[in-house]
Amino acid sequence: MNRLASRLRIGEKIGLGFGLVILIFLGVIVHDQVALARLSADYERLHALYGARQSYAFGIERRLGAIRAAQSAFLTTRDLGAVAQVTREAAALEAKAAGLARLDETSQQAATEIRALVADYLSSFEAVVEAWRVKGLDENSGLQGAFRRTAHELEALAGSLEQTTDFEVAILQLRRREKDYLLRGAPTYVAMVDAILANTAERVMQAPIADPQREALTERLAAYGRDFHALVEQDRRIEVLADAMDVAVGRIRPLVEANLIEARRLMTSMTDAIADSAAARARINLLIALGATLLGALFAVMITSRIVRPVREIAGLLDRMTTETPRERIPTVPGARDEIDAMAASLNVLADHKSTFVNWWRSAMREAVALRDLHSAGEARECVRAATELRLAVDARLASILAVRDGIKRNSAMIQGLVAHLPQSGANLSSADVKRLKEAAAGVSALSQILQAESWGPADRHEGTAPDPTR
Repeated sequence: MNRLASRLRIGEKIGLGFGLVILIFLGVIVHDQVALARLSADYERLHALYGARQSYAFGIERRLGAIRAAQSAFLTTRDLGAVAQVTREAAALEAKAAGLARLDETSQQAATEIRALVADYLSSFEAVVEAWRVKGLDENSGLQGAFRRTAHELEALAGSLEQTTDFEVAILQLRRREKDYLLRGAPTYVAMVDAILANTAERVMQAPIADPQREALTERLAAYGRDFHALVEQDRRIEVLADAMDVAVGRIRPLVEANLIEARRLMTSMTDAIADSAAARARINLLIALGATLLGALFAVMITSRIVRPVREIAGLLDRMTTETPRERIPTVPGARDEIDAMAASLNVLADHKSTFVNWWRSAMREAVALRDLHSAGEARECVRAATELRLAVDARLASILAVRDGIKRNSAMIQGLVAHLPQSGANLSSADVKRLKEAAAGVSALSQILQAESWGPADRHEGTAPDPTR
């Protein structure tokens, strides 16, 4: 990590730090926007589903009402145009049911049942229409027309008899009960018609009329009864079919209402679920924002500490160098591009040079003092002590010279290594190589001054003076 940080300049570190913090907060913003988009999509899907269910339900009910109105119009007027209207409205209702089936699984199940009921209704309605065709769409067609012709023939035949009073009264009673049945449809009138027919047939058998007339009248009465019962039976069939048709239609509306109730229940449950999810997402977003803030603060502290800590170390070393010769050095990374690392390296070189000069100056002063004491010593004991001190001073001076030599070797090796890697194509040196060359050249120059100072003459040495370390 330190090596990677040393490859960056201060401005690059600061820019990288701000960039990381910005990226973190951009990530938080993007996460919030994604969460809001998902929440909005959930609400839109919910309202679209509920609204679509309502729309299809109202459409189905409207088509159902139109079907019932067209059905009533046909049953009232026997207009075939109403039959076509029922077919068109049923097709439109099936289209609405197909659209409802595409919403979700629950709607699909309800739509399947609705379409099955519509098919049952159409089948029953077509059977009713066919039954009415058989019965007769008006008084002169179908069973109604045949029955009417039979009734008129019976009336004409009864009127042609010489003694017609009793038969005409019976025929009038018969037609009256027939009309009552056709108007009211009560089964009691059928029984009345049967009783009048039986009584009239018995009176015909006892009446004093010619046999051909008796046979014709009896046959007309039997035809009247047959046609009347055929008409009654057709009415019963129409009634059964109409009941089946009403049952099919009646079962559609509860399905639509149940689908709306399920839609409202689903909307309530989904709204609660979305609200809970939104609250959970809000808590997560808050935690992410807090984490991003802490992470950004951590990055800021890390970058600041990596800038401030070495600056404090440099300041501390400079303070100590004003009053002492410190031995500690500031850690540096070879080949670093950091300006603070370059300052630390330069300060380390300065501290090394100061330590070298101070050590050389101290050893020189020690040697000069030892020589002075040796020349001024009068007794043998003082001569021995001065000679011992001089030897120690010379050893210290030698150690300093050896240290200078080692420094010259290191800087020379650095220069030779850089020269060996100089580009042969005439390209420019890198900034790191130039920096290393400058440092090596400065080190060689400083050490050369020390060696030059070591070359002061024997006369100066015997005089006990030492050269100025700054010369």
